Amino acid sequence: MPACNNEKYSLLFFKALLLGWSFPLLLFSQASSPDTKKLVDDLQVLSKQKSSDLVYFQTSKGIYETEEDVWFKCYVLNPQSYTLSAQSKTLFVQLINDKTQQAVWEEKYEIKNGIVDGHLYLQDSLQAGGYTLTAYSPHSFYKNTSEFYAARKLRVVKKITENRMVVEVTKDSVFDFKMFPEGGHLVSGIRNTLAFKATNSKCEPVIVSGTLFENNKPLIEFKSVHAGMGRFVFKPDINKTYYVEISNPKSTKRYSIPKIQTKGMSMQLVGSNKDFLLFNIAQNKALKETVIYMRLQVRGEVYSLAKTSLNSQVKIRVPLKDVPKGIAEVTLFNANFEPICERLVFIKPDQKLYIKTTLDKSEYSIREKATLKIQVTDEHQQPVVAHLGVSIYDKIYKNPKDAKNIVTHYHLTTQLKGKLYNPAYYFDLKSQNRKEALNLLLLTQGWRRYVWNETNLKELSRPKQIVFDDIKGKITLPKKLQKKPQQSLPALIAYNPQNEGQKKIIFVDSTKTFTIEPKHLKMGRQVYLKLLASQKPKYTFNINDYAFKAINAIRKTKAINYPLVDRNTIKPEKVKPFKYPSDIKVLDEVMVKAKKRKVHRDKYLGKLDSIAKLEMTTDYVCKENILNCPVHGPFEKGNKKPVEGKIYGIHWRTVYEEHGGPPPSGIIPKHPPYKYPVLTDEYLMSRFNLLRVKGYYGKREFYQPVYDNEKSIEDPFPDYRNTLYWNPSVITNEKGVATLEFFCSDINTNFIGNIEGVGSNGLLGNVLFEFFITKLTD
Repeated sequence: MPACNNEKYSLLFFKALLLGWSFPLLLFSQASSPDTKKLVDDLQVLSKQKSSDLVYFQTSKGIYETEEDVWFKCYVLNPQSYTLSAQSKTLFVQLINDKTQQAVWEEKYEIKNGIVDGHLYLQDSLQAGGYTLTAYSPHSFYKNTSEFYAARKLRVVKKITENRMVVEVTKDSVFDFKMFPEGGHLVSGIRNTLAFKATNSKCEPVIVSGTLFENNKPLIEFKSVHAGMGRFVFKPDINKTYYVEISNPKSTKRYSIPKIQTKGMSMQLVGSNKDFLLFNIAQNKALKETVIYMRLQVRGEVYSLAKTSLNSQVKIRVPLKDVPKGIAEVTLFNANFEPICERLVFIKPDQKLYIKTTLDKSEYSIREKATLKIQVTDEHQQPVVAHLGVSIYDKIYKNPKDAKNIVTHYHLTTQLKGKLYNPAYYFDLKSQNRKEALNLLLLTQGWRRYVWNETNLKELSRPKQIVFDDIKGKITLPKKLQKKPQQSLPALIAYNPQNEGQKKIIFVDSTKTFTIEPKHLKMGRQVYLKLLASQKPKYTFNINDYAFKAINAIRKTKAINYPLVDRNTIKPEKVKPFKYPSDIKVLDEVMVKAKKRKVHRDKYLGKLDSIAKLEMTTDYVCKENILNCPVHGPFEKGNKKPVEGKIYGIHWRTVYEEHGGPPPSGIIPKHPPYKYPVLTDEYLMSRFNLLRVKGYYGKREFYQPVYDNEKSIEDPFPDYRNTLYWNPSVITNEKGVATLEFFCSDINTNFIGNIEGVGSNGLLGNVLFEFFITKLTD
């Protein structure tokens, strides 16, 4: 728990006495005071006003063929605790063509306790190429933000055999070299750490080496440690000149170091582990002894605050026992509570969900049953109840150009401004220097790059929503009746025509406004609203369901913050696409032709269309099959309504009246095929006093065959499933265990399993595993 919470909190203060580097620090706690209370309250009030969701997409695979379903799971988490959030009820999802930036799919999905279980269908008319799946909730997509995170890059192909994973290898003449003083400033006369980062025009890292010059003489040689980043320590002097020259890649340009301050303070992280951080705070001789404060906050929650006197230098040891995993902002304030140094530190990088997978076999035959055991624990090997998404698919459908997973998304991408390069490296246990690399990443972010910084939070202190869970509607009267007092207001009934027993009343308030809530959107994909009012006076009503229109107007103004993949990891895929057996003929295309026939998109409207046509026409057919027969009259027994498309006769009397004489000899007069008037959907809705609103997109069960006997195993009908298993709602028991079963298909190749999820304690985790399916031969 944080050290501070609302008005009732206790602060842990650390006071360090300057007794020399070899002496231990004197640590003690004391009650909060009015001056230090401000450093806590100001930040936490701003963080509560932010009140946003963080949304993450997990998909069943990364590459899809047209005419396939994209199965996805969305995690909607509280941005501070990383637990499932319940504040939003509706998720608006789009599939966007990266080339045209047009949405080719957009639907609403229900958020149930922070989870969305959804799918969408890829039409065969889609062009092959890159697409982006995006999601917007009422509390994650705002007008006053510049970056957007809830996205997943997909690749769509006509056939997997046509997928060409091209790695662009081009010479980039653009070279950007930037330097970042630890704490924010270089100060004359004291030791400073200067970090650096080298990138090309695509924000990809460039490995560099170079030299720092002092008064035109080489002072320090340096080279990058990871992804074009590195650092060196020196003592700058305001009376000397400094510059950097890059020797590799060869450059003739001289890079000026950041401005050196005549007087000031520096903050250096000199030690860290899972239990504490150790900082050295120093100031030059130009400053007198003063009081300083050090504050550590994670995602807008203050966890510790230190107060001490500073003469020349002092060490402050900050314990991390109750601090959660993630980026922490450590800020140094002067006696006037002005920030003078700032440092980002990643706390407890090894704290996560540890997901262990055990298959009953490492290799399976086609159509064989497989059993997967999942064990989830924390870093102390204690079991964790977790909500997991599990996908198992042909490895060739893995998108090597996608560098995102649930851990990097929540702990890095959504916490820092700007695009990150290969963020998975920092949490891969196989990366030997990952902790130093992660430290360099945060050193090279500079000031105000943390989204929870007070300056950034002030910009979002009053988020401006774009979409909402509810849909508002309004009832109006004709102008001549609007000023007259009404005795009572009408109500509406919401219903799904496919489920006549499911009806809900919607009441209208005194302002003639009504609200369509998520409980109404759950009734079906198409929800109808009928106004329960008399025809006189004539009420009209409308709804404001413009969510996607508002999204499309705003989304192009925002940059999608998506991580960059390490090109060195994109290698030609050794897994070969599945080849169909020689006795199976695969047709490239099947053309099905049919006569064009106009049909209504909605069966219910088709029914209303028929009723309206019968009600509005006065035409009739007599028992002699004559249309509008003048002899039998419209009310004679045996008359019937005409049928569209049929041909009816014309009575001789009508011919005489219309043509002034008999028809030519031998010709029996006939009407052309009968046609009813064409009625639009808008006309039908108005005639029956209806409105229609699009509800939540329906769920669909993922298909899994069962080969439980010899007959089913030997079924000659081929099974070419490339996704063997998809389950977005695997929940481990109190022992952290879940056991799954699935059946292999006829595709004999490498398969990959992907598991991602969130624990009840807010820990995140992911794991990949592989196995092989082979076709046994006699």
